[in-house]
Amino acid sequence: MISSRSLSKALPLFIALAAAMHVAAQTPTAGVAANGSRVDARGGASVNYRVAIDVHAKTFDISADLNNLAADTLVFHFPIWGPGAYDIVNFGGYAHDISATGQGGRKLQVVRGDTNTFRIIGATGKVSLHYRVHDIESVPNSLWFGLSDIEPTFAFANTPALFAYPDGFKNIPYGVTYVQPSGWDVAVGLDPAKGKGSYQAQDYDELIDAPVVMGKFQRLTFEVNGVPHVIAVFAPKKLDAVASKKLVDDTKKVVETVSGFFGDMPYKRYVFQHFLVNPTPADAMFGALEHRNSSTYRMPWYGGDSEVMSELNAVIAHEYWHAWSPKRIHVAELGPFSYQRPPHTSSLWFAEGFTEYYARLLLVRNGMLDAGESFTQLSRVVSASMGHRQREAITDLSLKISQVAPEQILPLYSKGPVLGMLMDATIRLQTGNRKSLDDAMRYFNNEYGKRGITFGDDEIIPIIEQATGAKLEDFYVKYIAGTEPLPFSELLPKIGFVIDTTYRERLQLGAEVEQTEKGWSIASVEKGGSADGMGMQAGDVISEIRLKRTTLALAKVPTSVASSLVSMPDVLGFTVLRGGKTMDVTAKIVKSRSADISVKPDPNATGLAREIRAAMFGR
Repeated sequence: MISSRSLSKALPLFIALAAAMHVAAQTPTAGVAANGSRVDARGGASVNYRVAIDVHAKTFDISADLNNLAADTLVFHFPIWGPGAYDIVNFGGYAHDISATGQGGRKLQVVRGDTNTFRIIGATGKVSLHYRVHDIESVPNSLWFGLSDIEPTFAFANTPALFAYPDGFKNIPYGVTYVQPSGWDVAVGLDPAKGKGSYQAQDYDELIDAPVVMGKFQRLTFEVNGVPHVIAVFAPKKLDAVASKKLVDDTKKVVETVSGFFGDMPYKRYVFQHFLVNPTPADAMFGALEHRNSSTYRMPWYGGDSEVMSELNAVIAHEYWHAWSPKRIHVAELGPFSYQRPPHTSSLWFAEGFTEYYARLLLVRNGMLDAGESFTQLSRVVSASMGHRQREAITDLSLKISQVAPEQILPLYSKGPVLGMLMDATIRLQTGNRKSLDDAMRYFNNEYGKRGITFGDDEIIPIIEQATGAKLEDFYVKYIAGTEPLPFSELLPKIGFVIDTTYRERLQLGAEVEQTEKGWSIASVEKGGSADGMGMQAGDVISEIRLKRTTLALAKVPTSVASSLVSMPDVLGFTVLRGGKTMDVTAKIVKSRSADISVKPDPNATGLAREIRAAMFGR
């Protein structure tokens, strides 16, 4: 989870997911059909799309010219999922009124195969295709910025929602022209082409990894090392001069910091697409999504302009880091893709967890994020997990990412960065601070990313070992692929931190709970605690919590807020599922003893411990 101090306080249910699932692949000269055969994609083959908007009907009106695709029957696929998101959407289910014509306007037969596939029969030479797609701003287990939305003042599309591809012809040039209503602007990461609103992609992968925003937005710009960057802002009101300058200055500093870390920029231009909206109790789903050379943000707007901009820094840093990992640095499973099945990888701890570690770490090192706040967040993780076995190996969570609700993948963004910190500490301790995870990430970029070489899930640790000289297999087996308690008490004092523990009596549930699609599953119950007194048992699922004014379905509420919720004075009861039966349980919340653990820099640290802490955190 990517969160910030004021957002966490204002929105206990705040969920900020930054999913990374696509990379820029080398462009071959031939495609591969679904049956595995090679298809010659040369000879002037291309696809050119045109996208118009019907604001009132909330549909995208799409046409395409298919040029020199040598096939009597063209099979067209809509993606079932999209780059930058893990969830299954089946985008073809939102396409309708599909028609096609051949040479001389001859009508061609279009046969729908399944939700995401249709065939054009009798296609020769140039084919003109037309269809319409509804906007899909809300889908179960999906987030807004992975879908599409048309409103009176703007249109947004994560472009898998718009574009299909002819089987065997993903690796040919694709063009698109976005037709904007009068007075609207457009912002997209693709290279501009001739003609108003026209853009060019080297292949289908690039086309659908470039979300588009059109509308009446505020356009801000800056350059870093001569490379242009665009910030498009939709907000309840125009950012004032102070807020605009702060957003530009802070974003520019993030770009300079991250690109300076790697020593290059893997793009020719970059677009930040910001949607700042007034939060409501019914709309607490916020976050961001990265793409090859752009990123989309849907974040809360509180009206305090400059303060709101400050809250974006860590989120921007996370998405921007993804331009390297995993867009350029990635396992083979993360590109190039089959868009008819989701990726299956056990290494999202590397792609997502390490990204969140560096997003915050680099801001701390450069004074853009308060180090004390980061240590407070670390304290929360340590307090919740110190001495406890992990509930699930993070490799197992990675493997099932496309099958679970967004709330269930939060450990990638909470435990993942902690694993990054602990591995960094392990490398530094083994090498006397001569090597670090920094060296490994730069090695990945230079030896794999820049050269277009992928690697396997099981090669990540050996590559880090090669880059640093550290021995990390034991760390991986215990803490990444295993569920042993994280080694806070062993490692933190050795890198200049002290762990303080205090105990107090407070209202709490008295049970360990895990997130499931039905609610909070009880893993264990504390004897004499609240859950025990209410008759709850291990194996029960708390599906709802009833408050005086509302009822919350806990399938959508992170377990991290359990203590805050049950200690509220207006809690009336719970709905509990047990053995296929539903029970109403009256709330009886009692106090029990719990430990508060805080992690702070040790003022008495000396030698290697102090040196490592300073190298890692700049203090």
